Amino acid sequence: MSTILAYLFMNAKKRSFHGLKTPTLTIALAVALFISLVLFRAGVHAQAPAEAAKPAETLRPAVAKELKAAQDLINAKQFKEALAKLAEADKISAKTPYEIYILERLRGPAAAAISEHATAAKSFQIALDSGRLTPAERTQFSEAITSAYYLLKDYKTSAVWAKRAIESGGAAPQTRMLMIQALVLGDDLPGATKEANAAIADDEKVGKITSQELLRLAGTIALRANDDTAYVGVLERLVMSYPTNDYWLDYISRVARNPAINDRYMTDIFRLKMTLGQPLTASQYMFVAQSAKQAGFPIEAAKVMEAGIKTGVLSTAEHKQFRDLVERDAADDIKNMVRSSAEAAKSKEGPGLFNAGLNYVYNGESDKGLVMMEQGISRTGIRRPEDARLRLGIAYAIAGERAKAVDALAMVKSAEGGTEVARLWTAYAKQRVTSPAPAPAPSAK
Repeated sequence: MSTILAYLFMNAKKRSFHGLKTPTLTIALAVALFISLVLFRAGVHAQAPAEAAKPAETLRPAVAKELKAAQDLINAKQFKEALAKLAEADKISAKTPYEIYILERLRGPAAAAISEHATAAKSFQIALDSGRLTPAERTQFSEAITSAYYLLKDYKTSAVWAKRAIESGGAAPQTRMLMIQALVLGDDLPGATKEANAAIADDEKVGKITSQELLRLAGTIALRANDDTAYVGVLERLVMSYPTNDYWLDYISRVARNPAINDRYMTDIFRLKMTLGQPLTASQYMFVAQSAKQAGFPIEAAKVMEAGIKTGVLSTAEHKQFRDLVERDAADDIKNMVRSSAEAAKSKEGPGLFNAGLNYVYNGESDKGLVMMEQGISRTGIRRPEDARLRLGIAYAIAGERAKAVDALAMVKSAEGGTEVARLWTAYAKQRVTSPAPAPAPSAK
């Protein structure tokens, strides 16, 4: 990018998203889950399905009394008192493995409810290691342990338990998110990158739109790893699936700062900003308008100047004088459009017809203009075929012909930045939400 064009983007605010949220699968959720799993009867605990074929295990009366009282306190949400009652039960000597299992299965939710996460993690793990849980329960307990260690900021251990929960099958989708977050906070960026990419790939395999939460997390990982290419890739997905002004601003500005992009493509980037309804700076408006005029497209130049003046960005006498100049030239072009396009159609070479089509697109007559552009690009004489394909794709996108835009833009193969700009416009053509009203179409060179 030249010094002049770098200046045009110099004042663009660098936008990025940082920070990780607390676990989606919270301890509060785990508490509700495990209270519902604990079915206690005086003297006998309801058996899990895996134990149904075995002789019933029972609690001694002294133990049963304390544990029943503890469960009543848990059901009444008196968790601190429940823990105290469980501590009394724990003092009973010679407890059987089954009595220990029931005690810890009660203590885990009670401790979690009042944020005693270390106690909760230990109790859930003892219950899990008892061998008395069904496969589904093992997954659920592993998820609770994951959350407990996360809240203890023991992120490496949290990630290990999340992995176990996922591998056991049936884990909630949030558990995978929690694992990735734990890997990031545990400074395992390679592991976090691998897991985030795998999660996104799994979504793609089944045709599922990746959640915004996961994409933002992948973006955070890329930023922390100083991987700008990966970050731009995340932004591309975000603008297609969850288009917002901030995502687009960040995506466009990062692509525009790519030093490999030739100056002549900057007008196409600025046009995308206008198409998205994003105002330009005075320098950017003038750059696009002057480039259009120099390329022989005063109709576009006039529309750009009018947009800049309407937003109040262009307000000097010089700006209005230039607007008047290109409007006079545009009026002449409009008056001669039919004749000039007819003459271009007679030529065996394509530039004249292609550019005549552009003029029709600029003038709001996309149906006529796109046909001429298609015919023109198929003929000989196009000096830069990749640029012509790019601008045909942009014209399709602006005209609302999104499928054709994607196909045309996919054919752009340029070592000078045209491919990167084509990806920008492809993202626009693929985005889920309809963009603001079309802006001026692109000019050919």
